[in-house]
Parts: sequence; structure tokens; C-alpha cells
Amino acid sequence: MPQTVRPMRSALVGLVFSLQLANGYEEASDVMMGKKINEWEAFGQASMSSTAASTWYERLPNVIVLDPSMTLDVLQAKIWAVQNATTHFGTERYAILLKPGDYPPQLLINLGYYTSIIGVGANPDDVKIPDLWVSNDITGQATNNFWRSVEGVTVTGPRTMWAVSQASPLRRSIISGELWLSHEEGYSSGGFISDVQIGKKLVMGTQQQWFFRQITFPTEGLWCWQGWNYVFMGALGLDDASVQKCNTGMPHKISQMDRTARSAEKPYLVLEDDGRWMMYIPGIVHQPAPGALLDHNPAYKLTMDQVFVADPEMSTETIVQGLRTKEACLLTPGIYYLTEPLEITKDRFVLLGIGFPTLVSPPGMSCIKVQQGLNDVRVASIIMDANTPASHDYTEPLLQWGDGTSHWSQVAGVASDIVARVGAFGYLNCELKRADTLVEFNADDLIVDNVWVWHADHDDCSDFTMAKGADMMDYKFQSDQCQSTHGIVVNGNNLVAYGVFVEHIVDGHMLLWNGEAGQLYFFQAELPYHSEKTLPERYAAYVVAQTVYSHFAVGLGAYIIDREPAYAGFQVSPYADLRNVVTVIIDAPEDTMKHQVCQESEEGQKCFAPQNCSWSRCWRASLPIIDAHAMTLRGAAWPQVPPTEKLPAPEIVKRLSGQETYRQGDWNYADFSMSRDAKRATRQFADRQRLRAQVVNWESHAPWLGLCFLVALPFLLTCWANREPVQVVRPPEAEAEIMLEEFRAEHLPGELPLLPELATGGRCCSEGPEAAC
Repeated sequence: MPQTVRPMRSALVGLVFSLQLANGYEEASDVMMGKKINEWEAFGQASMSSTAASTWYERLPNVIVLDPSMTLDVLQAKIWAVQNATTHFGTERYAILLKPGDYPPQLLINLGYYTSIIGVGANPDDVKIPDLWVSNDITGQATNNFWRSVEGVTVTGPRTMWAVSQASPLRRSIISGELWLSHEEGYSSGGFISDVQIGKKLVMGTQQQWFFRQITFPTEGLWCWQGWNYVFMGALGLDDASVQKCNTGMPHKISQMDRTARSAEKPYLVLEDDGRWMMYIPGIVHQPAPGALLDHNPAYKLTMDQVFVADPEMSTETIVQGLRTKEACLLTPGIYYLTEPLEITKDRFVLLGIGFPTLVSPPGMSCIKVQQGLNDVRVASIIMDANTPASHDYTEPLLQWGDGTSHWSQVAGVASDIVARVGAFGYLNCELKRADTLVEFNADDLIVDNVWVWHADHDDCSDFTMAKGADMMDYKFQSDQCQSTHGIVVNGNNLVAYGVFVEHIVDGHMLLWNGEAGQLYFFQAELPYHSEKTLPERYAAYVVAQTVYSHFAVGLGAYIIDREPAYAGFQVSPYADLRNVVTVIIDAPEDTMKHQVCQESEEGQKCFAPQNCSWSRCWRASLPIIDAHAMTLRGAAWPQVPPTEKLPAPEIVKRLSGQETYRQGDWNYADFSMSRDAKRATRQFADRQRLRAQVVNWESHAPWLGLCFLVALPFLLTCWANREPVQVVRPPEAEAEIMLEEFRAEHLPGELPLLPELATGGRCCSEGPEAAC
């Protein structure tokens, strides 16, 4: 807006506001300020309630605080009320906070959707509960048991049932008896466990995949008879006999590393012995000793008067103001309809959710933005839902961490238990939504700790009834028409990720990794099985840009439930070191996935078939790679990877000398496989970089620019008068692209999928480790 307009607008606003005062101050504030005055009162009350530490939760009906001194009837009634209030796509969310002590042995805790059980003692053994149970849902399966969590408790009962799937973390707890991860014969698709001690046997049951970190194993070992992909990092007590038995019939199902790369547990609430409520922020550790963490002393603590306590009744403006004035923000259970992104602008800021708070994005904008260059920011336990209509041309990522304008030498922060979703949901009026990129990490030195990015494959807007035998595979859901381009894009260097789940992205690569020195431990992707568009266009589940020299990943799974063929599960640079790769074909022929892994480089493409298949599961222990350790990485140092002696070793086909030229590339490896929208989404990060580099303060330079133009004008006129026609010479690739675009514009209303022959310049790959284009 021009500067001269602002004083006039301010004067008019002041005049109208003064006139409105005649009709009452409260009405005037509604009309002119867009919010009631009681919003500011709520902000003050939030601050006061934070200061009065013992009462911060009393105004929050969805925060249930239980005390062992309560009678069994009162405790049970409160827990059952929460269980009965939550549903698969409902709007109710709850956090049940358990004060320290021993709870009655008859207490039953069945955990439903959008519910967190949180022991608020300083250590897990401060809160003892007799029971914890999550069984199969109404379908007889656990594959839809999402969005629930437990932390900070000791379960004393003989058996704990935790039959869950994605977005259901179990953290910082002690399971004294057996831990079962599936119920009866129902399918299950989890999961994530960190910093947990198990007293007796761990039963994997029907679990397809799981990630474990810092776990102490039981005396009776691991019981495992099915499954596809399990990753154990920093496990104490996992014996070779259990691993060998679990791998029987399906080699390389287990990936085992005795140490963990750098990591940090998520922040949590503690009621200290003196009655003060605190927020504990664990420190970042580097390759800690195996087993559950014995030392739960935090790196630092925050008192509740340093924390802004937000609730869904507050306006976005009030919450944003709280982020600016406090050291942390606690998002309490509920749905937050944002009018602007929540932007973090301070070092060491903590944004912590309890009870699965759900942020609904402003149309076209992010839910959360973290400013570039910040140190040790924590974002944890939050759901983000896309709310941009599908008719829009572009959306910002739901979570955007940094903008990549500078490199940072310290730890940028930790993202823990993050969920990003796009779909047609009843509480959003069943409207079709879009999300170009759901999560984008642009900052360096990040830790990503359990993230699920989900394009919904079912919803509550399509007249589908969940029941035993109900088949979602061929059902047409409203969410199938929503748009998504990338699940996760990593542009930052030196990012370490644990437990990454991405599912059903329909118009682009599901995970796209452009940064150097990346590490990933456990990946699960389910390719979209309701879309006929994505798979033939050569989008892959996991892509590492061909210019990346340093990338290390362990325990990678890509699954397909489809009748349409997919080109490849994984597409990486020839330097990327992948260990234990698995692809699973469900209800389709084994050749449904044309290639398991393809390597992309400037020289061309090399594709690999699985080393072996068992039932529907095919695996490859490692890839032949080019060793680039002699090279200097762009903007990063080579990472410290934990010891790998228990993993299969790759074949080194070549070692770079360090004198070779770094291949910058132009991301051409992806051009053949993207629609125009997807190309734009892939390059938007680089476009933002170029725009920032070209910003000029035109107001301060305008006089000089005008003078230069006047001086140069005679010369420009002379050149124009004597100009000669210029013949544009395009390379063959550009001519082919233009011809294809012209053909599309003339003959086709939509996109024309490229055939493999066109995509590879007339060269097709064949299977086998030596096959090359």
C-alpha cells in the first residue's frame, strides 16, 4: 500500500470508530477490530492462569486431570466418558493427565481416537497404572487405529495391548508385563516407540512395520512371525537368536543398529513435588548408550508463567501474540481454525500440543512457519489439516521450517509426532482440498522424530460404513478427488529423520530429498491405490536428487495396493547408501512395480530388481554405490553415522577422487515424470531463492536508474533501428518438450502421461543389477 494512503486510511478509521463509540464501545470493537473485547480479556486470563500454575487447566474442559486419591468410580467414569466421546473423524480431542502415584488395580484404560494419556511425573515410574488397552476397531482390524498416544507411565498389568497404526506413539514409559502390538488376527500398520522398557515378551503379531529407538528388551525376547520392516536403534537385550528367528522366511526384515544418531525426546509436562507445573525440554544426545534412557533430567525447564496456554476458543491473533510474548506455547485439545500461520520467531521456542490439537490452515497458507536461522526450536504433537480449496492454484506447506536463505551450524530444532493431512472431512464441510507440499524442511541440522503425512484414502463424506468385511480398496471416496503433490520435501542439509510415514500422495513424489548429508531411519509409504494418474507417470515413493553426494537410509518400505503398474518404489542418486529396502505388492502381480530401485545420474539411469521375494514381499539388502567421501559437500559436512556392523554392506563400484567437478544439475531427473503443477511445486524453493537474491530497494535507487536510462536512451534507439532478426536455436530436448506441450494444448484437455520410452529419450531400463539406460 502506498505510504500516502496510510495516514488518510488511519484518519477515516479513527473517525468511524469514534462515531461507533456513541453506540457502545463493545459493538464498535466488534465492527472495527474484527474481534470482541473479551478476546483480549481471554489473553489476559490465559496469562494469569499460566501464572497461577495450579489452575492453568481449570478452564479447559478437554484437559482431564486425574489424581490417585480419586475413587475408582470417579476415575473410571471420567476415562469412559472420554472414550465414548471420540470417533474416527470426530471433532472431540482430549488429554488425560495422570498425577503421580499408584492408581487402583481395577482401573481399566481403553484408549480411543484423538486422546493422549500423559503421566506428569518427572520419571515414568512416578505414575503407575494397572492397565492400558487398544484393540481392533469395528472392522476387526487395527489398520485405522490412528491418533492416540501414551507417555510418562508405568503399566503394571500382566499384558498391555497396543494394537495401533500410524500417529500413535508410545514414549517414555515402562511396560512391566508383555507388550502386544496387534490384537487377535486383525491387520495392523504401525508404529513408533521410543524410550520404553519392556519387562516381558514383545509380541509383534500382525504388525507390518515398526520403528523402535532406545528400547530395553524383555527377558523372553522378541516374538515375531509376520511383518515386513522393523527397525531397532539403540536396543538393549535384542539377542541374535530372536533376530534370526524373526527373519526366518523373510530375510532383512529387521534392521538393527546398536547406537542412535543425534536425537532428542519430545518436551513434556511435569507436576513437581512442590506442586509446581513445569514444561521439561529434553536435551539433544549423540549416540547414547543402548536401552531406555535412565536419565530423564531435562536440558532446561520452563515454568507455566513462561508458557502461553492456548485453547480453540481464542482467536488466531491472540495465539500469535502469545507466541511473541512467551517462551513456549501449549496447544490444548481441540480444533483451531487459523486466519494466519503460527510463526515462530525466537530461539529455543517450544510449540507443544497435548490431546492432538488440530490446526486448520488458512486458505493458501501454512499452519506453522519456523523462521530461518533459529536455534533449538521444538514443535511437537500437532495435527495440521489442509483447508485450501482444490480450485486454488497454489498452497504453502502446512509446516514450513526455514526458507533456506542461510546455512546454520547449530541444531535448528526437533519436530516430534507431527501429522499433516489432506482430505475431504465432514468437519470441513466435505469440501475438496489441495496441498502442494504438506511438509517442507528448508533449515539445516534438523531432527525429525515421527511424522505421518497422509492424503486420506477414506473419510466421513462418502457414505461408506466401517464394518467387518467392508472393502475400501475399490470404493470411490470424496478424498480421492483432493490434490496433493509432495508429502515431504527436504531442502536443508544434515537432517536426521526417525520414523517417516507418507501415504497416498497423488501428483508427485511422496518424499523428495534435495539436501546433503541426510540420514533416515525407517520409512513407510503406501502408494495411492485410488488414483490411476500417479503411478504410470513415474512418481516414486522415495526420491533423492541426483546431485546429492551424501545420503544414508535404513529400513525403507514402499507398498502398493493396485491394479495399475508403478514405475519404481525408490529413485536415488548413485551415491545414496540405502540398506534393507523392501517393496510389497498387495493383491496384484509381482511385476506391478516395474523396478524396485532406480539410480539417476547425468550419465543416465540404472534400475535394480529385488534380490529375492517371499510371498508379496520383495527385498534388497543394499545397492552398489559410488563412494563420494573424498568430495566436499555443498553447505554441509559429512555426517556421523552410527556403527553399521549389523547391517548389510553395499558394493562400492567406484570411488571419487575429490578432484572431480561437483555436478550441480538442474533437477532434470524429475522433469520427465512431473505434470506442470508438480514441476512448479518442485522448483518453488529454488524460485524463492532467486527472487530473494534479486530484491532491490527500487525507491532508494529510482533517481539513479532514471538518470542511467536517459543517458542510455540514444544508444538503445540506435541499436533498435539497426537490429537484425535473431534465430532461436533450441537443443533437441527443448524442441521435444515444446512439441509435446503444443500437442497437449491442441489435442488433449488435460495432462498427457509420458511413456517410459519418451521419458528416457527412447531408452528403456531392464531389470537386474547391471541394467542401464
